[in-house]
Amino acid sequence: MVVRASFNGSYPRTAGLARLYSRLHSGRLSGEGFEKGVRGQTVRLFKLFRASGVTVFTDGMLRWDDILNPLTGFVDGVRVNGLVRFYDNNFFVRAPVVEGELRLRSDNPVPEWFETAFSLAEEVFGGPEFILKQPLPGPLTLAEFSVNKYYKGYWSLVEGWREGVLEPLIRELIGRGLKVVEIHEPALTWPGTSKAKLDGATAELGKLIRFCRDLGADVWVLTYFGYLGRVGKYLSRINEAVIGIDPHVKGARKAPHRLVKDYRLKRVMLGYMDARNTKLEEGKKFRSAVKALIRAGAEEVYVGNNAPMDFLPEPVAAKKVRRLGRLTSQYFGGW
Repeated sequence: MVVRASFNGSYPRTAGLARLYSRLHSGRLSGEGFEKGVRGQTVRLFKLFRASGVTVFTDGMLRWDDILNPLTGFVDGVRVNGLVRFYDNNFFVRAPVVEGELRLRSDNPVPEWFETAFSLAEEVFGGPEFILKQPLPGPLTLAEFSVNKYYKGYWSLVEGWREGVLEPLIRELIGRGLKVVEIHEPALTWPGTSKAKLDGATAELGKLIRFCRDLGADVWVLTYFGYLGRVGKYLSRINEAVIGIDPHVKGARKAPHRLVKDYRLKRVMLGYMDARNTKLEEGKKFRSAVKALIRAGAEEVYVGNNAPMDFLPEPVAAKKVRRLGRLTSQYFGGW
């Protein structure tokens, strides 16, 4: 049995990081100075994880503007357009306008960023006692936010994102030492996504999961802002991955442990820490929720934030990370 604390996706920019971006964009800071500053901010974040007992994490996506960018800016066939709302949040992403065949460019910086972050994590943790995940948008979410002006069919667009962008990027990342790919697919559970798309979407996602596992990397599929049960009968196609469950969604008909039991999920990430609410979570409910998952049949349980933390003030996000590590250690330190 495994119970571990995990930080998922992005971490909100600190005041120091925001100043770095402001100075870079105004021309008052060189690229070398910016790189040095981002490395310092990454070390600061990793020290927070170490002190909190969180050993499964991302680099906080400190170099990313959102879950799609700057990745989509390094894809042939794409013109990055204006801002669109990211679901029902006061948060926006830049939509990719697809005007040609999707192909990942060789100058994309994501593998280099991963290598840098991994090296910094080794320095902070002093050894291999951590798992550094690489967050990436899933093919369905990429397609849902795309303005398609090239592909004749929707599924050709989804396949183009998977085969032309995600698979070559993941292959290179694995070649540089990546062990866990964190796929963000909020479109799977978002109520606005047509249920008719779930069959094809899970088939495409299943292909991506098999691709990663054949290359020796584990996969997490994180869903949020919607009820996992709507994917229901298709979950067997992707349940080799760690499946993210957002317990804070409205209208959920079943508790997370019921989903685990009904769909025989063995590997789950419970998004107990709510990334859209500044209130700190209760310890007793934390313990009860995790134990319910174990009784329902989960064999591998990670507990973390349900969604990217960009929606929170950074000091609140730091408090939630500390609380997450403390509660996991307090109740499940020996697991």
